Amino acid sequence: MANHDSEASEREQGEEAGESVAGRSARANVKRSPSSRTPTRSAGHIRAGAKALSREAQKILRKHRPRIDAEVAAEIDATIVEIERIRAQRPNEDIAALEYQAEHLDELLHHHASFARKSALRDTLENIGIAVLVALTVRSCVYEPFKIPSGSMMPTLRAGDHIFVNKFAYGVQIPLTTNVVGEDMVSSIERGDVIVFRYPLDETDDFIKRVIGLPGDTVRVNSDRRKIEIKRAGSDRFETVEREPLTDQACRAENSDQPIENCTVFRETLDNHVYEVRYRDDLRSNDPSKRTYLVPEGHLLVMGDNRNASHDSLAWTVIADTVSAAGVVTRADIRDVTAHKKERIELHDNGDVIRANDGANIDRARYLAERESPDRDFVLEVWRAPPIDADAVYESLAHHYGATESTTLAAVLGTDPDDGESPVPNVGEVRHGVGEAAADLIFRAPAPHDDVVFRIHCGTKRCLDKLDLGTRAGWVLENFDANPEYAARELLVREPGRADTFPGRGKQVERYLERRFGPAGEGVRIRAWRDPHEQMAVLRDAALAELGTGPLAAAMSERHGVERREAAAITDLGPDSSGDAWIIELDGGWAVVDANAKFNVLTVLECGRRRCKSRADAIELATTVASRYEIVAKEAERLPELLGQADVGGLPEIPVNLPSLYYWDHLTFVGAVLDDSHAIHVEIEWQPEQGLDAALEARKQALKSPEAVEGLGPAAWYAFTPNGHTFVFSVPETALVVELSCKSGMCPDREIARALAERARDKGGDPENFVQKGVSRPRPFVPRGNVKGRAEVIWWPTSRFWKKID
Repeated sequence: MANHDSEASEREQGEEAGESVAGRSARANVKRSPSSRTPTRSAGHIRAGAKALSREAQKILRKHRPRIDAEVAAEIDATIVEIERIRAQRPNEDIAALEYQAEHLDELLHHHASFARKSALRDTLENIGIAVLVALTVRSCVYEPFKIPSGSMMPTLRAGDHIFVNKFAYGVQIPLTTNVVGEDMVSSIERGDVIVFRYPLDETDDFIKRVIGLPGDTVRVNSDRRKIEIKRAGSDRFETVEREPLTDQACRAENSDQPIENCTVFRETLDNHVYEVRYRDDLRSNDPSKRTYLVPEGHLLVMGDNRNASHDSLAWTVIADTVSAAGVVTRADIRDVTAHKKERIELHDNGDVIRANDGANIDRARYLAERESPDRDFVLEVWRAPPIDADAVYESLAHHYGATESTTLAAVLGTDPDDGESPVPNVGEVRHGVGEAAADLIFRAPAPHDDVVFRIHCGTKRCLDKLDLGTRAGWVLENFDANPEYAARELLVREPGRADTFPGRGKQVERYLERRFGPAGEGVRIRAWRDPHEQMAVLRDAALAELGTGPLAAAMSERHGVERREAAAITDLGPDSSGDAWIIELDGGWAVVDANAKFNVLTVLECGRRRCKSRADAIELATTVASRYEIVAKEAERLPELLGQADVGGLPEIPVNLPSLYYWDHLTFVGAVLDDSHAIHVEIEWQPEQGLDAALEARKQALKSPEAVEGLGPAAWYAFTPNGHTFVFSVPETALVVELSCKSGMCPDREIARALAERARDKGGDPENFVQKGVSRPRPFVPRGNVKGRAEVIWWPTSRFWKKID
């Protein structure tokens, strides 16, 4: 603050004259009395400078007084006192006097304490450091700009959007760390929040997604992500995330406003958030499976709003060597050791339930003995333009499955078909019946496909009422309308569970034969089924009904106007006849229907007057056909040999155009009771981080009243727990810890459970049994410490400037 050049000259002159420091100061005070000057700066600058110099001087004296001349130190003290006295008079202080004292103090410090003052470089560096610290603090604790890199959050955010992220929303994150402080003073993360976080698989990348699951939640998502269910921490039931389609809103391309096809926008509601998501219909999956995520403490589950086109929690995986608990206890072991030698043993919770990110060295398996339960069965049959009249098939199905109630699909669904808004297609009459364990619904497709017949058979514990049955019929018809060629498994993709059989339609030539010889009505026609899945009795009675006879003749006559005819039993069509054969006289000949149970072959032979002039001729020809059943039962390609041109007297063959695919297919779920009392639980831990002994001890401590056992390794323990007979032991040669529990239904006594444990001990000695190389492992959860903040507003482009992010 002082003019150092002139003052230095005066100092030199005084020193040459032997003048003391006190003398020089007195002379300076006389020369530069404040009464003879006016302030050279603004009052604000003078006040700030005086305050800063006073503090600097006090700090220097505290640290370096011994190094400063006592007289100078005393003068510095006196000047500080004078400055503080003048400052105390604010706002009426003598600004000129304050400036004078500040300059004097600056001069004293410059000449006598410069060693303790900051250099210009140091001062500059400190200022830069403070600026950087402030910038980091603002960036870490307040707001940070962020650019959206992709379309994974469409329609909420588009690629190229610029947003502000509130870094203070969930607490203050200590810069360059994952530690968060002050969480209890601000709002916590909520389901539905849009957050920015460090990508768990590569923390150099920042991702933006929506929070779906919080710590302690169980989230269940089907394979195409169209259904999300959440069981909140502490709850015992799943809630489906609500959404409604926005039919008036189009999906947009990622980099433009051009609408795109095969895409649907939905409005979704999750807790306090209402926002939009979209699904790419061209990426739709027909896989009905689901995956369950148990969100661990300190983690989150996130998804993109562009639901089935987003790289999010549901898609993150790593490749690692992983262990499989099913490798140390197999189904074969269970069947060998337990009494469940013929029952189906199913493996559950092995890969479908994800509990943690880091689980490559830990795995669990649960085996259940499945027992057939007819009240949980499900069957869908589809008859597409069958070679037997569709009316006859419809009546035969209704007859054989007890569907005696005549109703409509609208009535089954409880809707009014005359209200003008009913979504139920007009399929005409449907047949409904309920048995002890299951209900049946027989119905046709709407015109022009009314030659397609459907049967739904649903156990009473799967379809609890008529509405459940009708709802499934609605699903079938909805998908059939989208594509009449869909196989049965595609017509009912929403049916929960695992299908036991879905054979598809297969090749027509392997299961069905139709040949015609000579003119219609006068020649010969044969229709033959080899090993039909449709059930022999259903086909037989449908064939008889088509001809106006058999148990359905009255129904066919009354409902469909078919002329009634009489049928006579044929007791013998050769040595392998099963006695289920019938002959019917037609207007121009004869027909023989033969259902041979021994070879599982059904034939319908129609013989006109050109070949069969008498009843005996028809029986003779049918006997010739029956003599070849054994051949075609063994070799499908020989099916045409049932009847040839030589058998019909040389009548010319008339080509028959048949589809390449068989007309019938089905989807079957065999109901099973998964009784947890017949369960085996296995958990293994390979190369535990805390060490083998510590891991074994931790599992031992979790047992109630553990009992030491011998013969299962250096240390093994047994206890009877809620999971049944439980053994815990280690396999030192492979650094493996095994915990095996067998419930009483599967292991009625301890010795059976021990036998299983011994199998596990033997197999655990070889890593080839339980270590799988290079397996893709899910890593779905975002650590809480990776969260950088909440996305709040869009600030670019201008068309959506300051739009709040829902």
